[in-house]
Amino acid sequence: MTGDLGDLQTERRPPCPGCGEPWLRPSNVPGRYRCVYCLRRYELRSDCPNCGAHSTIARMSDTANVTCRNCGGSMLCPI
Repeated sequence: MTGDLGDLQTERRPPCPGCGEPWLRPSNVPGRYRCVYCLRRYELRSDCPNCGAHSTIARMSDTANVTCRNCGGSMLCPI
């Protein structure tokens, strides 16, 4: 094994839209995230802030997928 488990878990986390670090974590409220590195808070939107494409509520329940399938941008908006 080339890396430890901590490295693998960090790589799977989505990057923070503000600072770019992979420290984005879901909060207690569904659809809300917080970066534990820069402490910014984000909300998962059903419409992409970059291209305006809409997503379904069922997709929003998947916390691992916060990127737009249409343009590849982030579906997170700062709150």
